[in-house]
Amino acid sequence: LRIQAAEKLTEASKAQMYPIITLFAGVGTNYANNRIPVFSQIPTGNFDTTTAKVVINNNSYSLLTPTFNNVISTYRDPFGLQFSDNFRQQIGVNINVPIFNNGRGRFNWQRNKLTVQNMQLQKELSERTLKQDIYRSWTDASTAVQKFNAGKKSVETAEKVYNFAQKRYDLGLLSTIDFVTSQNNLTRAKFELVLAHVDYVFRLKLLEFYKGQGIKLD
Repeated sequence: LRIQAAEKLTEASKAQMYPIITLFAGVGTNYANNRIPVFSQIPTGNFDTTTAKVVINNNSYSLLTPTFNNVISTYRDPFGLQFSDNFRQQIGVNINVPIFNNGRGRFNWQRNKLTVQNMQLQKELSERTLKQDIYRSWTDASTAVQKFNAGKKSVETAEKVYNFAQKRYDLGLLSTIDFVTSQNNLTRAKFELVLAHVDYVFRLKLLEFYKGQGIKLD
């Protein structure tokens, strides 16, 4: 999994060295709920006298000006009209060319490649070491079996020698030193058999561990 993750990272760093083209598009509109003020003047029908004068046939007349009422009203465009008037759309292309980043991108790509190669090499070395350990354990187990079988034969032989020596000792045909020597040889053979049995069991359990069976103590 770690090697796969490193390979994905290497591919990603390699992609950073190439131009990136991005297409984008969008549409939208908006609606405003606020009302727009409208100013208007409505004639009242009345006239005010101004200070301006006009002379007609030597007669002076004051000018009149109409009066108006200022009215402020509000107006809001209908929803459908606002939806169509405010409708907008856009489309474009974004091109990112790594001109200044190309050197750093290539460095990252090469560094990640070396990381992947190093991890693969470490994996191969670990697998090779594991194979060597398994082969060594198998060889040690075979040797332990041979030592255990040889130990059983040694115990059988030492028991026969001890039994024969005991008979001779009982008849007075064997000295005490020789009888004790045969007894010690039997004890030593049994002790070596116990050691060989322990080593044999340990080697078998180690092989079971390498086979994925775990270590079970019976």
